[in-house]
This record gives sequence, structure tokens and C-alpha cells, in this order.
Amino acid sequence: MAVIDLKALPPEEAITYFRSKGLHLDPTFAWQDKWQGDHATAFTVAKSTGFDILKDIHQAVLDALENGTDFDTFRDQLTPILQAKGWWGRQTVEDPATGEPVSALLGSTRRLRTIFDMNIRMAHAAARWQQLQRNAEARPYLRYTAILDSKTRPAHRAWHGTILPIDSPWWQTHYPPCGWYCRCTVQTLSDHDLARYDFKVNDAPPPDSAPSVRYVNPRTGEVSEVPPGIDPGFAYNPGEVALDTHAARVAAVKWVDAPPRFTAAEQASSIDFLQPLLTQDFGGWVDQVADAMSAGTFKPIGEQRVIGALTDPVLDFLADADIEPMSGAVTIDDRTVMHMLRDAKVSRGAALSVADLQRLPDILGEPQQILFDAADPALVYVFAPAEGELGKVIVRVDFSTKLDRQRVVTNSVRTGALVDPGDLAAKLQDGAARYQIVVSD
Repeated sequence: MAVIDLKALPPEEAITYFRSKGLHLDPTFAWQDKWQGDHATAFTVAKSTGFDILKDIHQAVLDALENGTDFDTFRDQLTPILQAKGWWGRQTVEDPATGEPVSALLGSTRRLRTIFDMNIRMAHAAARWQQLQRNAEARPYLRYTAILDSKTRPAHRAWHGTILPIDSPWWQTHYPPCGWYCRCTVQTLSDHDLARYDFKVNDAPPPDSAPSVRYVNPRTGEVSEVPPGIDPGFAYNPGEVALDTHAARVAAVKWVDAPPRFTAAEQASSIDFLQPLLTQDFGGWVDQVADAMSAGTFKPIGEQRVIGALTDPVLDFLADADIEPMSGAVTIDDRTVMHMLRDAKVSRGAALSVADLQRLPDILGEPQQILFDAADPALVYVFAPAEGELGKVIVRVDFSTKLDRQRVVTNSVRTGALVDPGDLAAKLQDGAARYQIVVSD
């Protein structure tokens, strides 16, 4: 008789979620440098600042998710890589926030276990939330389930069996894991399940056993009210935070290699829900770059974000001009963000404000006009920062950049500025003919 080897299928949604976090590798000195939902959209490891190890650790966790490998294999494969790069044991390192030397534990077996455990749990939790949302109509209730042994936290033991609708606000702060090494999960239930097991939906969330804890982030000074039973930094739902912004980012990344007309159609059909999410995600990235610049720790690594797409009218105009873009995606890289932030901070000339930079996806998605600069070939996206003001964002078509040692060609935002409405009007006059109207509302 033939022996059939039945292997568990890899958790595709957890893998997709965790892989997308690798699009934003964000070195930090302390785990509090990134707070709650920030961890849902970026990958970081405390004490990684100044060491080239994030990509190695992210890839090792991703391999574990894809192959179902255990911690021992993860540790044995990763340890020599980290040791070779000097990220191991207790060392004196500089805290970038203070410039002071600090004795810190870098790599260790215990730290690798924490990294492995929490990243695997969070990836599965975020993926599970996506599945729950898809089945919410048929299975609209969640039941908190704890492992009732000697290691279980008293609060988590008290929450065991709590049944609430999936859209209850309680799940925004109490969706597990709810702390370091928390093993709790949720069970999804239908009305039939309630009757079958004689379960009752709670009239309200369980009362807190103690007042909320006032937690002051020692890195940022931010004050949070942490529910009792929740570890600081865990009072959020990783799936809820990641579901929309990660889905939007992953969807937009696919535009880079897709045919431009396909990208235009995707952008047009999804603009109502995708554009706000891209703006939210991009605005958070701009904040992170700005914070790192202020701390003196930001180093451009060639990271690129997709923040828009060329539309059909733009592609039609370019085709008439014998320009066939290789990609329909509009991108911006971290070096350009750094320069635009620096200009905004020092109010250099007519620089765009930080607020305008943060909403670049909105500007590209709904401009007042799109022009073509014939003298210096580029697309010019015109918008109104405020009443009586005009601004422009310059997008180079088929701009080549180096990403992960490979050449990538996209349509790249290169700069932006405030403009004089009169000067813009003059450049549109027939006599000047520098600007040609591509799209106008």
C-alpha cells in the first residue's frame, strides 16, 4: 500500500501579510519606538539601529512561515548570520535618541525566541482576522478562548468564553495576542453554533478587573490608557490595522509590473476605497521618515512606494506624443521624501508643506489639472493647497531607479512646489506653449 504524506498547506494569508511588512524594514533602538499599529505595517527589531540585520531576520521568519519550520531550525540558520554581522551578545551601543552609550543585549537565543514567537503569532492573527471578516455574515460572533493552564494570565482566564459580535469595539483592543507570549485565540460562531452549544452572546464586554493603566512611552513621551490584562503596546487589533492598508499597498505594488492599461483600469475601479488607504499608509511612512530624520538616524536605502497610477486619459495623451510608458505605476522613493521633507522643514522657497507631502496619493488621484511640460518632459499635477494657492507635483515618465540592486522603471515623483497662478497661466498661453493640457476638471 502506498504511503501518502499529508502535509499541512502553508498559511498563505499569513505569509502574504508578513511578506508585505518586508516592504518597510524600519530599524529601531527600543520596541517602544514603534507603537501598536505601527508594527502592523512595518518590520522592526529592537536594537537593530546601525546593523544590517533586518532583512536577514525578516527573511528567516518568512521562511519559517512558508516551510513550517520550528524555532530550533530558525535559530540554527539565523544565529551564524547575525554573529557574522556583529549583532550578538551584550555590547555597548549608542542610543540614537540621546547619543549616549548604552549596554544592550543584541542577539541571543532568548531574543530570537521572542522575535520568532511574536512575529509568527501576529502574522497568523492578522491573517485570521481577514478570514473572519470574509465570513462575518454567516458567522457573526467571536468567542475569546484562553488556554486554561498555570501560565494563563488571570485576566485572560476571566475573558475565556466571552462571546461578542465581530464588530464589537472590544475586539479592537482585546483581539489576541494580548501580550508577550499570549496564546489566546478566538473562535468564530454562527447562530446555529450558539444553539448547538447553548452559548449565549454577552450583553456587554466583561467588566475590567482593575482601572486602566496609564502608560508613558519612555521613548516618545506619549501617554496611553492600557486596559487591564493587556500588555503595553498590545491594545490593538493587528488584523484590523493591517487589513486595509496592507491590502492597498500590496495591490498597488502589483501595478509596477502590470501593463499600463491594466493598471489604469484597476486604479479607476478602486479609487474610492484604495486611494484613501494609500494616503493613510503613505502619510504614516512620511511621519516615520520625518521622525528618523529628527533623530539623525535616517539613511535612504532606495525604498519605493507606489502612490498612484497613470489614468487612461494620460496614457492616451502620451501615446499621441509617441510615449509608451513601461509601467502605469506612479512611485516615490525615500530619498525624494527626505529632500521634500527637508525643504518643507526649512520653508525653502515655495516648498510644499509636510501636510501636502503626506497627501500625495490624494493629489495624484484627484488633481485640478494634469499638464505636460514640453520644455522639460514631465507630467505636472496641479492642485490647490489652499484657497488662492496652486501647487504642482512633477512626475517623470519612465524614470529608472535602482531597487535591491536591480533597475526598476516607473513614473516617479521627483519634486513639488507652490506656483504662481499667473506664471502657470502664462505657460499655458498659445504663444508660450510650454505646458500642454492633458486633463482638466
